[in-house]
Amino acid sequence: MPRKNESDELEERDLAYRIAQAVYDRRVELGWSQRQLAEAAGMRQPHVSRLEAARSLPSLDVLHRVAEAMGTDLMVCFVPREAAKAAEVVTR
Repeated sequence: MPRKNESDELEERDLAYRIAQAVYDRRVELGWSQRQLAEAAGMRQPHVSRLEAARSLPSLDVLHRVAEAMGTDLMVCFVPREAAKAAEVVTR
């Protein structure tokens, strides 16, 4: 497998951070501790901690379990890069 370049690594870290923030925000909105989310999602609290710390990209299976536990839908979409960059500029 080819080695990731710096740009790819930055994009992966950014995605991991955005996922982590979304999980954290929803968990806090529910008034849950990390342990409560872990129990609801069938995982252990340290795994939730690593997820919220954006230490790595979670698998789709983990994301699906977390979404189900929090009463949310997991949505994946493909957006042309030009549109995504334009939207990013508008939201900043």
